[in-house]
Amino acid sequence: MLRAAVATHVAKNGAYLRACLEQTGLVKSLAEWAIEPNRHPAPGEVVPDVVLIDLSSELWPCFEFAAQLRRLRPSACLVGYSPVQNPSPGLLIQAMRSGLQEFLSHPIEATCLREILQRYIQERGPIAEAAEKAIAVLGGKGGVGTTTVAVNLAVQLAAIATKRAVLLDFGRPLGLVSPLLDLQPRFSIRTAIENLERLDSYLFAGLLTPHKSGLEVLGRVSDPDEWQHIPVSALPRVVNVAQNSCDYLVIDLGSVYSSEWSPVLHLARTILLVTQADVPGLWALERHLSTLASFSLDPARIQIIVNRWHRPDEEALKAFEKKAKRSIFGRLPNDFRRVSMAVNLGAPLSSDYNDALLSRFRQMAYQLAGLSPAGETKRDSFFSLFRSISTR
Repeated sequence: MLRAAVATHVAKNGAYLRACLEQTGLVKSLAEWAIEPNRHPAPGEVVPDVVLIDLSSELWPCFEFAAQLRRLRPSACLVGYSPVQNPSPGLLIQAMRSGLQEFLSHPIEATCLREILQRYIQERGPIAEAAEKAIAVLGGKGGVGTTTVAVNLAVQLAAIATKRAVLLDFGRPLGLVSPLLDLQPRFSIRTAIENLERLDSYLFAGLLTPHKSGLEVLGRVSDPDEWQHIPVSALPRVVNVAQNSCDYLVIDLGSVYSSEWSPVLHLARTILLVTQADVPGLWALERHLSTLASFSLDPARIQIIVNRWHRPDEEALKAFEKKAKRSIFGRLPNDFRRVSMAVNLGAPLSSDYNDALLSRFRQMAYQLAGLSPAGETKRDSFFSLFRSISTR
């Protein structure tokens, strides 16, 4: 991940450039400077890896600023930005002489900026990988409880650590996160897409609806037809900004997807594929695994969750594991009464530590967060817990 800065005298342009950088998914920290050579970088502050310099105001101070940054850190990637679509050759020559290596004009193409950053990373050599935080929850078919799993997992992630957890409702045709949490979001995924040109961490935070559990939610669309106005190709840019904005990110994808959703799935460090241990559920599960494999996803990222699990299901699940050569990541016990009550109340499962289903969600959250519950040893892991209940 890269450290970056935006240098400008125009606040609107600064917000735009900041949004462009965050949406690449390659920037981990971002500073904003005024173009004042005597002030930036500040004492003790190093020149970041990448600096976008806005050339919309008086040019000579901009070029002096770029030249100073080049002297302070010759290896930095300095990129000039012009709000003019077709800048003059003279401007380009002056920019290059001042030390600017790359040049972008308005509107900035996301793929072009990402290519510049990737090229810099390749030239620089080994660099810390992006911190992938997204956990995508995908249903093997409708009615398997995908949103219930996504909501309760996200709530537990928000509860187990004093860190920020965000849930994105990408369910189609209508997401169900909001009614399950009794929320009425003012903004939705469509709002984020319509403001994509300036969508950065600050704006994204303003679009989220807080829940009393500490979880924050980006709401669903209010009408199925809204998805016609949401280009799927833009969703990875929203996910990248979301990952920059929180510590844990859960994405409810519902049970509808296609190959154009592959870039979204590739951003997830874990894909939880939710199913039930009946014939239609396991049949659909096999086909989903085959489809996801065709997207060139790392099989280790795909984990199977069996919802509404009963002990008599073990025979069918063992047969599936043997046939598919894959193990079941987790089994969520069937508790129809409690889940139905929570859904009708618009609330996550209540915090009763002795409750089997809630305990499974808590264990799953610890496992996915890479944490250990207080008082437990490494031997008492999430996997051993489910192995023990499956053999009773």
